[in-house]
Amino acid sequence: MVKKLILRSFIIGLVALIALFIYSDAEIREKFDGNRWLVPAKVYSRSMMLLEGEQLAMSELLMELRNLNYRKVIKATSPGQYEQYDNNFIIYIRGFNYADGFYSARKVSVVIDAGILTKARTIEGDSALSTIRLEPLFIGRVNPLVNEDRELVTLDKLPQQLTNALLVSEDREFFEHMGISFKGIARALTRNVSEGKISQGGSTLTQQLVKNYFLTNERTLWRKAREAVMAVTLEWRYDKDEILQAYINEVYLGQDGARAIHGFAKASRFYFDRDLSQLNLSQVATLVALIRGPSYYDPRRNPERTLARRNLILKQLFEFQFITQAQLDDALRRQLQVVQKPSAGQSKMPAVISMVRRHLRQHYTLDQLNHDDLSVFTTINPQVQNAAEQALKNRVDWLTREYPSVPDTLQGAVIVSDRQTGDILAVVGDRNPNYDGFNRALDAYRQTGSAIKPFVYLTALQRASQYSLFTSIDDRAFSLTASDGSLWKPQNYDKQEHGAVTLEQALINSYNLSTARLALNVGLESVVDNLYDAGFSRQLNAFPSLALGAQEMSPFEVLKLYQVLAAAGLKMESSVISSVTAPDGRLLDRFGNTAEQVIPPEAIYLVNHTLQKVVSEGTARGLGQQIAGLQVAGKTGTTDDLKDSWFAGFSENYVAVVWLGLDSNEPMLLTGTTGAMRVWGDFIRQVEREPLQLTSPSGIVYAKQGWFGACYPFVAGGVPADYSLCD
Repeated sequence: MVKKLILRSFIIGLVALIALFIYSDAEIREKFDGNRWLVPAKVYSRSMMLLEGEQLAMSELLMELRNLNYRKVIKATSPGQYEQYDNNFIIYIRGFNYADGFYSARKVSVVIDAGILTKARTIEGDSALSTIRLEPLFIGRVNPLVNEDRELVTLDKLPQQLTNALLVSEDREFFEHMGISFKGIARALTRNVSEGKISQGGSTLTQQLVKNYFLTNERTLWRKAREAVMAVTLEWRYDKDEILQAYINEVYLGQDGARAIHGFAKASRFYFDRDLSQLNLSQVATLVALIRGPSYYDPRRNPERTLARRNLILKQLFEFQFITQAQLDDALRRQLQVVQKPSAGQSKMPAVISMVRRHLRQHYTLDQLNHDDLSVFTTINPQVQNAAEQALKNRVDWLTREYPSVPDTLQGAVIVSDRQTGDILAVVGDRNPNYDGFNRALDAYRQTGSAIKPFVYLTALQRASQYSLFTSIDDRAFSLTASDGSLWKPQNYDKQEHGAVTLEQALINSYNLSTARLALNVGLESVVDNLYDAGFSRQLNAFPSLALGAQEMSPFEVLKLYQVLAAAGLKMESSVISSVTAPDGRLLDRFGNTAEQVIPPEAIYLVNHTLQKVVSEGTARGLGQQIAGLQVAGKTGTTDDLKDSWFAGFSENYVAVVWLGLDSNEPMLLTGTTGAMRVWGDFIRQVEREPLQLTSPSGIVYAKQGWFGACYPFVAGGVPADYSLCD
């Protein structure tokens, strides 16, 4: 009877064990075959090119080096270091896998003289390179909600000493056992009994991988049993190298704010700000020391514990003849060399990440973006981004402090592009640049006020036979009755009428009455068509109030319109993304720029010529004083009841749009001049060094009224009869 019971129990247990193996095998194969870790796409800024003859201030180079965490040393002996002797730099540039291939680490000599990069050569032979550049700044991951952070690495890219340290410390029989090690269990049990405490575990690397990858950390016999079964199943199904590589990428090694650090590659950057391949022996041992308890052995909080554990691993490496006595002595003398803790795992530029994510979703699935470890290279310029962030934050803080009537909840956005290419250089969606939420640069749709007026004048000036900058138009009150019986009666900001004025005077002074009359004269449909031609893509209604900025637009939409003005009528189709690569460096996509002439350059020139006068003598004349006379072109915008403050314009190298307002869309009591224009001026003063120089198209002629009058620009064929061409 007892024998039958034992036999029956044995059979039931055997069947249950077989079922557990079958279930475990199916679970392992489903998840492990694809190695579908959460590895969201990495986003990088543009790379700073070091080209001889180009403008480059020493402050710009130093800021770039600081952003990239280069360390100033007496002698640059490893990547990520630089020397400085007045205006002469020796920079040991890190190796990096760019979209056009891998560039190995190299030491270069750089000389800056009077704001010009006069020398950029490799140290070896002082030879010029076709391309010398600093690696791009890591901005963040496309999915900030993922609470894990890792970089995948293959075994062939792993330092051999790290593999040695891992095995000698954690699993010396890794290549002999079948997933569980009875020797390891016995050795751990003996040591724990002799020391009277649990100082060593008996888990193999395979068991640790199973626990981290498939199971929870609960301490139960059932979990341990499943761990053992799954470890054996994993070893039966996959070879040792596959298991070891998975462990290297999965192991938990610390916490960065709310984000867990997984894998040695990410831990190397988190603790040492270096690629895994650049670690020395001491640093390798430090990373392996963290496995036993990333919190307990945290090198920033508990350096003494970490040092002791690191030294033990180094001695084990020597004991098993993986290193020499000289290597041991050198490594033991070294400090931990851990860099200052980086900011929490949130993106450095959340508004940028938001924009990048939207563009990527047009080309990649969510699964690809979350799992494929893509590298996304953008056009973002970190220095321009920083200047935009600081201009918005500091000026908004100043406005709410100096003007008691301005609510503390004042918000804003800044977006900047390259005037020549249309590339997006900076995106700021909140007065707090680190806020990861509503992106006002893209999603704050607000009335534009007078910022839209240049397109009314542009529509008129395209009709050279009818309109020039000196065509007269009435700035007198009028009213219109809509089809629904409502009355539209525009008025000027100063509540005055100015009689007969020229188009130039009306735009310079931002008169509403004359602008509205002009829009009606040229046809609101024609103004709408121009906006569509310039790149506005949403539905527009040809209402009279459109001419005065009643249409809601986002700062990004306004930027695209002003980009056409700044580029002499060319519509730039560009993406914030320049290229995307796979983990192995393969180029997946390159996003090029296109340009199409959508508006005649002659009419554009006349508008831009007037927008310069808006700054020098019109509604934005205070900007000229703020930026110390640096020539720019732009237009203020203020909406009814002072709900929105805008400034849109361009300098020699940048196009920028600033919006200020309240999320509640209530009055915030700032005009375009007192609010957004000041932010714009603060920004442009930091980044621009050249005055705006407009190039006159071939179709522009200059004429004057009378013998001694000043010469003014006209479209050829549109010179008034009482004007004569200038010599």
